[in-house]
Amino acid sequence: MLYEILKEGLFWAALGRPSEVMPFLRGKLLSNGVSGGRREYLEYLLDDLEGFYERVSWDGELQERHWRALRSFHRDMVSVLF
Repeated sequence: MLYEILKEGLFWAALGRPSEVMPFLRGKLLSNGVSGGRREYLEYLLDDLEGFYERVSWDGELQERHWRALRSFHRDMVSVLF
């Protein structure tokens, strides 16, 4: 389900609305009981993801490199959460 939410964020970013899913992601992921260093790293990843969505919105189109980056974000977030 996380990957689907990240994909939706990518589509919103390509449409010029990069911050559309970030409040939802931050709220759900940070309230998931993650603490300490794992929480700090998750916050870092979310900040980085937000910047990534901003850069995608500047491109205005989705490219293969965006999908690869999204899969990388997903892997990193899953490793912190589980």
